[in-house]
Parts: sequence; C-alpha cells; structure tokens
Amino acid sequence: MGRMDDLLRKAGHGLSRPSPEDEAKPPRFTRPTPPADAPPPRREQSSQFWDAPPPVDDDLPPYDPDLDGPLEGEEGLRIVDAPPQREPLSDEDKQRLVSLFAPASPQAKRIDMLRSQLLYPFHGDPPRTIMITSAAPREGRSLLTTNLAISFARGLQEFVLVIDCHLAAPAIHRLLQVPLRPGLTDYLEHGAALPEVIHWTAVDKLSVIPAGRPSQRTAEILATDKMVDMMFELRERYSDRYIILDTPPVQEVDDPAVLARVVEGIVFVALGGVTERDQVLRAMRSLPEEKIVGMVLNDPQAAVLDAPALAGLSETL
Repeated sequence: MGRMDDLLRKAGHGLSRPSPEDEAKPPRFTRPTPPADAPPPRREQSSQFWDAPPPVDDDLPPYDPDLDGPLEGEEGLRIVDAPPQREPLSDEDKQRLVSLFAPASPQAKRIDMLRSQLLYPFHGDPPRTIMITSAAPREGRSLLTTNLAISFARGLQEFVLVIDCHLAAPAIHRLLQVPLRPGLTDYLEHGAALPEVIHWTAVDKLSVIPAGRPSQRTAEILATDKMVDMMFELRERYSDRYIILDTPPVQEVDDPAVLARVVEGIVFVALGGVTERDQVLRAMRSLPEEKIVGMVLNDPQAAVLDAPALAGLSETL
C-alpha cells in the first residue's frame, strides 16, 4: 500500500483542499510537438445542440424510463422501443461542464492537465482504457468523466468513447445528451449489436455507450466474457480511441472490482475535506494497486447538486 499512502499524503491529511501554492504549481509534463504530417484539427462543434431539447414525435405516448419494455398507447396498441424524451441540460449542468462551455477557463485547463498527464506518462505507455471510480457516492465521478472525455476529444488526434457502467444510476446519457437506450445492458443481456449501442454526441470525436435498460444483475453481466470481449474488440479495432468507464462507488457495489480487470488504468476521485482517509484506503485496497494511476481531489465548497465543481481540483498523478 506504499503508493496509496503516497497518494493520500500528497492529497493531505483528511483529504483537505489543496493549498494555493499547490494549485499554482506548473504541470509535470511537456507536451510533444505534433509531427509535421499530423492531420489537421477537426472542425469545432457548435454548442447550439446543447441549448435545446431534441425534437419529439407528438404522436408517441410519453416515455417512462423507469419502465422496462414496450409502452401502451391510448388505443391499447403496443409500441415497441418508443424513443425516450431526452432531458435538456440545466443551467447548473452547463456551468459544471467547463470543458464544453468554458474551455478557456482555469477549471477546464486543470482538466486538460489531467488529460495530458494520462496521455504522456513519465513511464510506460499511456493507458487507453481508464476507469473513474470513488469510495462513496456523490463525489463527482460522472462529472469528471464527462469533462475529461470532452477534453480528450478536443485533442488533435484522440477519439474517445465513454461507457456508462453505473447501471443503477446512470448519468452520462443526460450530461452528453444521448438516449439512455439502447445501451450496455441491451448489448450484454438482450442481444443488441455493438454498433447499435454506440451513440455519437454533438462533440466531435466523442461517442457514448449509455447504460441501457435497468438491470438487477449488474455485477453478473459486467463479469461476463461478453463484456471482456467487447472491451478487447473496442480497444483493438480502434488504435486511436481512448475508452473511459464511469463506474459506481467501490463501497456501494462490487461492480468496480469486476471492471478493474478489463482496464489499464484507474483514476480515483475523492471529495476533499469530506471523504475520510481510512475510507479511501479501504476502497483502494479492493482494486489492483498497480493499475491506480492517480487521484483527483474534488472541492466540496463549490458542490452543486450531486457533483462538485472543479475549481478546487488537485491532480496527484
């Protein structure tokens, strides 16, 4: 547990907020100059997609995401796979998605620093499959996953795929404005084809596999050979694609321990000044230590709804 103790020691006793001196430290990486024959950057995407909800067919009955199965219309007809009505982003969501709506802000730049430390590690190859997890709920995992994925996609050559593995309480589909289904559970349990569950977002080079329909056997289906084969296929088929998994808290379910075997790197999220050091250590002991590439300290002082803002982010990679 030496590396874990070092990470916690850097974060400070009790996981308190980083000092202004630590926040002012320059990044510990040097971004290499792109080669002369590197492809030109892709066009920037407009954020107009995020400002209005997608069109909805008024002839369809309202879709209830809590129901699993076909819906029933006014005349008793069975309607199969009725499209869900996506919830538009709130003003609070837009304020928290700094990598999309405020890419030049100090908060977004800190996310870019984290991305660069993952892309250009001091030793070894960069992890192309990364899992984001934490010890307890409400520590900002989904928000960090979304901002980090957008930061990756803004790079010159990096494509990124986000997989929402928090099957009991998914959030990625709402933050990135894609349908909840078909998604991961539809592929693993219900025979959907892999291309059917990959949804492109309004952000160039960023795609999502949402959670899909509810399942009562989350750990069991995530532990199947089909999940392992899917991760292998995605990684091997697209050599320029990074895969980020949003997972539940370690101490809530055993899903993260199951998923740890199919990723190359783990980023651990903790809420500064709130999450106890012993709680973090217990959670980290349930994961393979050699895969933990670092910890992100979120700031509880600026918490909004169920996820903290990133103004107090401290990377200890």
